[in-house]
Amino acid sequence: MTWNKIPSTVSAQDTITLNSKSAASYNVNLPSSFPFNKAQFTVQALAMLSQLNDFDAMMVAKEIIEISHHPNSPSSIKHSLNPFRRIRRTKYPFRNYHYFVRYRVDGSNIIIEDIIFDEQLHGAKDRHSTERTMLYEVTRTSSAKYTGAVDDDGIEELKGAWSPNPKPTTQVRTEHAAVNGMQNELRKATWLMGTHLDAAYQNDNIQAYTLFHNPTDKFALDVVECAFDRKKGNTSHNAQHLAAVLAQNQQQGKKVKWLVHSQGAIIFCSALQHFRRQYTGQLTSQQVAIHGTGAELALLQSMAKGVGIKVHSLRNNPFDPVPNFGGKIERSRSSFIRALRFFRNVTGGNIGASPHTLPFLGLKTYAKQLEMLGYRDKSAEVLKFMRTLPKGDPRL
Repeated sequence: MTWNKIPSTVSAQDTITLNSKSAASYNVNLPSSFPFNKAQFTVQALAMLSQLNDFDAMMVAKEIIEISHHPNSPSSIKHSLNPFRRIRRTKYPFRNYHYFVRYRVDGSNIIIEDIIFDEQLHGAKDRHSTERTMLYEVTRTSSAKYTGAVDDDGIEELKGAWSPNPKPTTQVRTEHAAVNGMQNELRKATWLMGTHLDAAYQNDNIQAYTLFHNPTDKFALDVVECAFDRKKGNTSHNAQHLAAVLAQNQQQGKKVKWLVHSQGAIIFCSALQHFRRQYTGQLTSQQVAIHGTGAELALLQSMAKGVGIKVHSLRNNPFDPVPNFGGKIERSRSSFIRALRFFRNVTGGNIGASPHTLPFLGLKTYAKQLEMLGYRDKSAEVLKFMRTLPKGDPRL
């Protein structure tokens, strides 16, 4: 903690009373309806609150407001073995919130003792739909990278390159970050986004990155989420959360290199639109690489340029239906048919044969990989298409 106004003699459990003006001096943004006359914070709780982005902080504030109305609710008492202490487990029905509020009642006041991760909510789950949208720090566990065509054994090596048990975090503390796409449960997202980051930032020796995890609700509901964020004027909780993360990075002067893949590009685009509506200033300390874009590419590029984000490493396989249909990269009848013929490769389960899942390293690499995996007919289609392209085409 670096607040100059806190004396060195103050302990973590000493309490601080806030008002609307003093809260801002502690880097805490609380709503006007916050019960300043009833709620006090320990130094520990205030330090945690000051680390949160605007979205998480507002969610915590709503919980504290509810606590001030019902400090002795049965749902708070049952989670604590100490009858004088309370733990508020959220009843928030959506998946963008994952904190406990630990407090005690002192007469007519409530003392917020700590704000902590709810360990029952973070991490990978057997039922993937119960995973939460949150930030995780993912560390590298091996040197395996995707630099050329690989067989099934090579894909297994890629899966082992990043820790399957990432650490939850309140904010981005790494140089690199990623937003995953559809049908990515946490363990898949950790290694796959690490693989995409290596391809996007090939000159960086990435040892850790921050994952903004977008959990999966299975194919149909994931598609509904995409459609919602793509519709003008709509902003999902995912996008609002990400916008707050982007704003916090800029406020703290952090230089962050983002990678967005598939639905992650849709969420990122919607987050930029929300940022333009709710925040002021630019996001010039950050940049983004776009792979297999599910967002309309021209719109995403325009939004990024409008807030000062540099866009690079555009990787979209011509046989990938996601950027062809969702990204509107090609709008010809032939591109539609070409992508449609490879749709089953995307949904069929073989990661290496999919034109969408792994980073696009060029058509030559993709054709070779299809042949290595036994998809000789599909490889022949790719080679035939390659012969129609002029020399020097970047897709080769």
